[in-house]
Amino acid sequence: MGESVNLEELEIEEEKKEILKKIMIERGKKGFAKKLLFGIAVLLAVIEIYYVLHFNTVLYKLFYLVGINALWLSEPQFLNQLQPALGIILSLTIFSAVLMYPLRRSNPTEEIPWYDWIIAVILAIMPLYITYLFITQGSVEATIERVTIVELIFIPGIMFAVLEATRRAFGWILPTIAFAFILYGFYFAYTHPPNVNQPLAWLRRFFNLIISQNTGVLGIPIKVMVTYVFTFLFFSAVIERMGVGRYITELILSFFGMKPGGPAKVAVISSMLMGMISGSSVANVLTTGTFTIPTMKKAGFPPEVAGAVEPVSSTGGQLMPPIMGAAAFIMAEFIGRPYKDIMIAAALPAVLYFYSIYVFVDKEAKRLKMGALSPEELPDRRKLLMKLYLTLPIFIIIVTLLKLSPQDAVIASLGSAIMVAWLADEAMTRSLKSILIGITFVLTGILYFIGLSLSTSLFVMGVVTLIIAIIAGYINMGAKAIAQASIDSIDLALRNSVPVFLAAASASLVQSMISFTNLPYTLGNALIEISHGYLYILLILTAIFSLILGMGVPTTANYVITSTVLASTVVTAAENWLHYPEPTAMMASHMFVFYYGILADITPPVALAAFVGAVLAGAEFWKTAINATKYGFAKYILPFIFVVAPQLLVTSIPHWTTQDYLTLLKVFVATIFIIHTASSGFTGWLYGRIKEKWIRALLVIFAILAVSMKDILILIMLVIFGAVLARQYIAYRKAGSKVQ
Repeated sequence: MGESVNLEELEIEEEKKEILKKIMIERGKKGFAKKLLFGIAVLLAVIEIYYVLHFNTVLYKLFYLVGINALWLSEPQFLNQLQPALGIILSLTIFSAVLMYPLRRSNPTEEIPWYDWIIAVILAIMPLYITYLFITQGSVEATIERVTIVELIFIPGIMFAVLEATRRAFGWILPTIAFAFILYGFYFAYTHPPNVNQPLAWLRRFFNLIISQNTGVLGIPIKVMVTYVFTFLFFSAVIERMGVGRYITELILSFFGMKPGGPAKVAVISSMLMGMISGSSVANVLTTGTFTIPTMKKAGFPPEVAGAVEPVSSTGGQLMPPIMGAAAFIMAEFIGRPYKDIMIAAALPAVLYFYSIYVFVDKEAKRLKMGALSPEELPDRRKLLMKLYLTLPIFIIIVTLLKLSPQDAVIASLGSAIMVAWLADEAMTRSLKSILIGITFVLTGILYFIGLSLSTSLFVMGVVTLIIAIIAGYINMGAKAIAQASIDSIDLALRNSVPVFLAAASASLVQSMISFTNLPYTLGNALIEISHGYLYILLILTAIFSLILGMGVPTTANYVITSTVLASTVVTAAENWLHYPEPTAMMASHMFVFYYGILADITPPVALAAFVGAVLAGAEFWKTAINATKYGFAKYILPFIFVVAPQLLVTSIPHWTTQDYLTLLKVFVATIFIIHTASSGFTGWLYGRIKEKWIRALLVIFAILAVSMKDILILIMLVIFGAVLARQYIAYRKAGSKVQ
């Protein structure tokens, strides 16, 4: 999720631009391919909004309320079912991926060769078999009565198409893992045939697993992507194209730019706010980082620090409500909780995480004696405050997500994003702004008045506002900028959706094979046996597995695999060893693997987000990645804290007691002190330099031990921190009196 970056505008070496090109490979941005991909983007948006989000049903209800029976709105009937619509969406995704990503990532070219056009068509035909089955047989589940040549072509073809498109988008690691699990599932099906006296019954069972309604390429991950995540991707694209991201960064810079180390603090706060509407680590680095990293370097920060602060802040985007990473929506489905519960549960840990980064950056800035930007280098705060209404969509989506279903909340907020963009557009006349905004409000009022619910009325308003924005741009030149931004948003939504959908489809295949072969039970027993009943050993093993998998697998796929394989084991341990009720154990365990999957983006040796930050900063990768790991300390410890103290995940506790409230207060305060203690040890700064390495090591060690939330360990940490603080403060005051 995020705005595309023009590499040619970045002031970095040509060699590093070539490296970024291999990370940001995207073709089809000119000529016929651009027009075709935009057409696919529009078609995908129509299918998503009209059928998947049931806008056609809303229109039918609207017509019915005014006395018109518009049954034709539901045609074609098969698209009103999610499974055949998924077949078409997957087909469009695969076709787009082949055009957007080259056959070999080592030699990316802007031109699309002739053979990729042929490959795109052939691979895109494969998922349409799912739609064909639904149209002809009414279902995609248990449809294969005998193995025919058609099934032998199309069902393996579907798997190959998904894996090849995923390889182009992400490289070899994820499709190789998926292929290995498919082979294991194939072998398991062969060696465990169903008790049916029919030829090739095992193969029919395996084929059904691939295209069944709730497994294979149609499993929960891809359903969640199509049903929920696309709308959030679209909203994020609109927000970015309307300039809200850059506005937030400049606004924060106007307030914090003159403070010591101000540019780094701007990176933290702006990434936190951008994280509320964008859930991609690398995308955040490539958008906010192109502005904040040069600014940090200009203020005097070393490249390896500037290149680390931005990625460690950007990875928090997937943790920060209201719009978290795509995996958070899958989590809601896996644990059977509304997304708003996930959002509320993630809030306090996310705030603590960004607070921790801020503390680390503040100490680092003081240690390095960083100055501040001059007033001439800062944007005009007064002008920026006059446009504070640009942040309105963020607050609207926070409120609506607590009240409405996720897709209704996003579409409603989409309308507000376009309206504030109208207000900010200096090319539009005041009268035109009044007319357009007036039309949307009057329309919403009429819809509510004639009998539609408020959520449905807001949903319609969001869709209609987008249409009005595009039409107004062609009727009146004054609105053309917003119309173009709206069109660009549709195109960007497709480009952001393709890799996310493919990761989900591949992860769906892996999840199906894991569940089919009963691997979670087998591995779970092995892990429990290895840990010998010690929760921390089990959590450390789970964390290591999540980190290793995340080094080559996107966060969404990482979460699906680790939650399927390991989360159930942690749930069992939490229920049996800590005596948690099931809702508490589920939330804490799934949030644990979610956090550690994201951590791979800043953890060496891969650390893709840190790598991009290092390239943008012109820094050495390993120094940058180590700094990112250090500054991201809180993300490593928070999962352990909310497993032993799930009160931090507010909605994980079904029934709150006075003891729970006291525990939450204790954990929150203790975590604050852990952050200050560890940051002092890692940076070597507390009212001045801490020169003794053994003191720094002592601070870090006892901060980590206090994560257990044992009262005695917290007390020891506080005593040590208090003693070092007093010592450093006395030395600071003495140094100050000498200067005087």
